[in-house]
Amino acid sequence: MSIWIAGTVEEVFAASKTGLVNAIVTNPTVIAGWTKGGQTLESVASDVISATQLPLYMQLHGPTQEHFLRETAYLKRISDRIIPKLPATREGLAAAAELEANNTETLITTVCSVNQAYASASAHATTICPYFSRVRDASEDAIELIRNIATLYRRWGVKTHIRPASVRSVQDVQDCLLAGADGVIIFYDVFEQLFLHPVTEQSLQAFEADWEQTNRLETYPFD
Repeated sequence: MSIWIAGTVEEVFAASKTGLVNAIVTNPTVIAGWTKGGQTLESVASDVISATQLPLYMQLHGPTQEHFLRETAYLKRISDRIIPKLPATREGLAAAAELEANNTETLITTVCSVNQAYASASAHATTICPYFSRVRDASEDAIELIRNIATLYRRWGVKTHIRPASVRSVQDVQDCLLAGADGVIIFYDVFEQLFLHPVTEQSLQAFEADWEQTNRLETYPFD
């Protein structure tokens, strides 16, 4: 189980420094933000990988199988840490099947149904990221979607990992994990909230008060 994160360049840098993040994930909106200051996609991707030493999942433009394959080859020349993120379309999954057959890891995005998850597993995709909140916004049961995909994969011994995206809160994180996801893709604001709980805060405040009453040598490395 691992934490994959999305956010601004500054946010992914900050998260990577904790040692708790295992990968960085982008989408076109994220990349547009990264390049807003004038940097190219290529240069900013190289800078992020160099600074974090983490895998970088890059959503490809496509839209055809041929385009996806050419984009992957181009991005791999920048860094082998770049991993293609492809949509759960016929063309995207065809590209994923070819890439996986040639030992290139893939991440399938925009998964919104069990059927798409089934097709992704047929392509031997390494990981899928079902849309959680977006499916819920469409008045569908997002928790049931994750649970059904997990049940299907485990029934047949499918090795494809389930890592939901469009996860907007710590409650969403919990719901996804308990429904059978292998992990989640979260933005920095949710990452920061993973560590918060009122009981933890109350306990630390009580410990701090007790600490102030503890006798210590002046050399104790406290301040």
